[in-house]
Order: sequence, then structure tokens, then C-alpha cells
Amino acid sequence: MDDNVFYDHELEKGFITSILSNPELFADVVDQININSFHSKYCSEIFKKMQQDYLKDGDIKKTQIMLYSTNKFGENKTEEILDNKYFVPMELETIVDKLNDIRDRRQVKESLNKAYNHLKNTDLGPDEFKSKVQDEIFNSTSKNLEKNLIHSVEDILMESFRRFHERQAGKTAEKIKTGFRSFDIMTGGLSRKHLSIIAGRPSMGKTSMATILLQKTLETSNIPSLVFSMEMSREKLIDKILIQRAQISASDYYAINKKSELDLDKMSKADREAEEARRKILDKQMKALDIARNWLVEKPLKVVEKRGLDINTIKSISRKVDNLYENKLGLIIIDYLTLIRISAVGGRLDKGYANAARDLRDLSDELNCHVMLLHQINRDLKNRSNKRPQLTDLRESGELEEASDVIGLLNRPEYYKAREEGIEEELYQDDAEFIIAKNREGKTGTISVNWIPEILTFQDYLDKRVYGPINYLRQ
Repeated sequence: MDDNVFYDHELEKGFITSILSNPELFADVVDQININSFHSKYCSEIFKKMQQDYLKDGDIKKTQIMLYSTNKFGENKTEEILDNKYFVPMELETIVDKLNDIRDRRQVKESLNKAYNHLKNTDLGPDEFKSKVQDEIFNSTSKNLEKNLIHSVEDILMESFRRFHERQAGKTAEKIKTGFRSFDIMTGGLSRKHLSIIAGRPSMGKTSMATILLQKTLETSNIPSLVFSMEMSREKLIDKILIQRAQISASDYYAINKKSELDLDKMSKADREAEEARRKILDKQMKALDIARNWLVEKPLKVVEKRGLDINTIKSISRKVDNLYENKLGLIIIDYLTLIRISAVGGRLDKGYANAARDLRDLSDELNCHVMLLHQINRDLKNRSNKRPQLTDLRESGELEEASDVIGLLNRPEYYKAREEGIEEELYQDDAEFIIAKNREGKTGTISVNWIPEILTFQDYLDKRVYGPINYLRQ
């Protein structure tokens, strides 16, 4: 294959010459090109100097670049770069596009060579070599191709400088706002490239909290989202969201209506009034559900319903969905960790689950999204007198804590009280807690929430203060 496909030194010199001829143009392309776009050592060094000067002074001075070139490479090289035969008579952005295209081909070639080496490695099992080959091919063809494992501090500072000024100008949001006020205040929202874990004992409301955060995020940020429902059917998952959104009793939602054909004229006055009142509530519930369905159908949401998916399949599906959303997938929810099919490491399942969590955090970085992972905490908690969960209650706590960026623990004291006393749970519980036990980028603490089991909903205490308690529709 012609190696000119993989580099064009004259085009690289054309970029340098174009910038030296019009230094003010560098600001127009600085975020579209990086040092990896240059194969020539000379051009990459001159570009690096341009970046440094731009970051330091906000502009580029031709004289300083010329002196730097002469001191480092000699006068002949400096004169050569300014020779008109290397000046490319085209728009600068076109030069950048062509250089990036050549860079992409160069990096694809390198990735394919690595993939070929994985194919030749007979020590790898079928799933392992397929995963490694897929990783290489994806990394070489994704939008984030320009990423390297090693970044220069100049490039990092350039990106930090740009983002800082965008934030100052109100042009960007670093985090995805969930619309769950107390959570957003404490954490700032969901960070891209991060993994969060929502954990609790069975029946604490892990899936309910995840779907509340999902629908509020869709409402507030309209971020393309993906849910892996590995325990609940896709219909039940959507039912849960509709019940929460419409704020109608779950028992009414799932009830079979046997009274709709009753003849009101044949009823007693008391029965007729009761049936008319019930039908009015039913009509309101139907309207609320219609509004909820119309709202949800327009949202960028995909659902995967499959038990026992392995981590490589989860990664593959996530990449496909990201492509469907034109690389804008922002939130992945996985319900839940121990339902992922994993291989024991050294005979230990806990090591396998810890590796799965780390793979999911890597996936969040790869797709520039947030991954939310649901998890059950250690069953030993139920034997303690104080059943308030803590980080050490996480199964495989040490390694999971290390792999995650945010950990939220759900606690409902009423659940334990009802079982200890042999009574029914209260229909409105104001002592529930969403404990932010770890937050890599901010403070930790406890968010007071109300749990309303009939509508499968947690209400933020701030929302309760502003809007009052939820008055849901119940027949």
C-alpha cells in the first residue's frame, strides 16, 4: 500500500506556512487539530510551540516561531518551510480536515496491526480475543480517535483553558442535570466519563430511584439514554415510569376494571355516588396516563431486556446505541451488577464483578457518557441493630468503591420497622434516605426523601417544600 496514504509532509508544511502567514487564524482551528495530526517531527514541534504560545499569550507571533525554528532546526530548515512551493492554496479548515483524515488512516492502520496480533495470540480465549479485536477496531473508527493514552500537559491545559472560558461565558454544562434538586445541589449532576452505583437491600427502591433519575434527566436535559433491564421486563419498566410520571396508584394501574359496565340507574344512591366518584378519578387517571405516554414517546430512550448479558455484549450494545444517537449517548443505566454474566477471577466471583465495574467505568470514558449501575448490598446488614447502610456493606466493597465515582445508598427505616412489628408499611414514608456515601468531585451527605410506595416514587424533600406532598390519583 502506498505510504502516502498515511502521511503528507508537504501538506503539514502547508499548515505551518498558512499559520505563519496569518497567525490570527490559529484560534479558528485550535480545537480541530492536535499534535497527532502531524507525522513530520519538524511540523509537530513547530505546532507544539504554537500551542504553547497561544495558551500563554492568547496569540501567535511569527517572529517568535521563526526564531524558535532557527534555534532548534537551523536556518536552512526555517527557510525551507517558508518556500512558496509548500504553501497550500486552500482554506485552512480544508487543510485541517485532510491532515486529520490522514491521521485517522494512520491510526486505523496501527489499530489493525494490534488487532492482527490479538488474532495470532493463541493464549486468548474466543470471547477474549473477540473483545480485544472489537476494542481496537472501535477505538480506531470512533469520533474520539484522536485520543491517546498519553497526553501532553500543553494539550490538557489547552482543553482546560477552553472549557473554563466556555463555563464563564455560560456556553457549556460540564455535568448532566438530573432535575432531582437535592442530588444536583450535592453532586452537581451526573458527570460524563463517570460510573455511579445506587445500592441497597432488596425492596429499598433501587430501580424506582434509577427510573426517577432517568425521567427527570430526560425532562431536564433530554439526554439520549439506554437502560439494560436485566431483571424486569421492558413492559414493566415502562409501566413503572408511566406510574411515576402520571402519579397514579400502581394497584389501580394493574387492576382489571370489572365495574365499567355497571348500570348506575340500578344502584342505590350511595353506591351510585361512590361509582360516579370512582369513574371521575378513573377519567383523570386515563388523562394523566395519556399525557405521560405522549411525553415519553418523544424521548430519546432505548431499552434492552435480556438476562445474563456478559460485559462484552453490554459494551457492544452500548456502542451500537451510541452510533444510533450519533455519538451523543449520555446516560446508561444497568439493573443490576450481579445479573451480569461474569467469569470468576482466581475462583472468586467478587473479583469478576469488580472487573465488570471497572470495564463499565472504562465504557463511560470511551463513550463520553455516565454509567449508572444498580447493586445489592451485603445481606449481613439485616442482622444488625442499626440497619442504616454504609460503604462497607457493599459486596466487594473495597474494589467497587475504588472503581466508582459516586455511590448512593438507599435506606427506608419503615421497611424494617414494619417487618419487625408485623404490620403493613405506611403509604407515605417521610423517613427515607438517599445517602451519597462517595462523591469523587464534591461533598457527601444524606438527602432526605419521601417514599410513596403506591406510585413507586421517591419525592425530594426540596420539591415537597416547594410544591407540597404528592397527591396522587387513587380510586
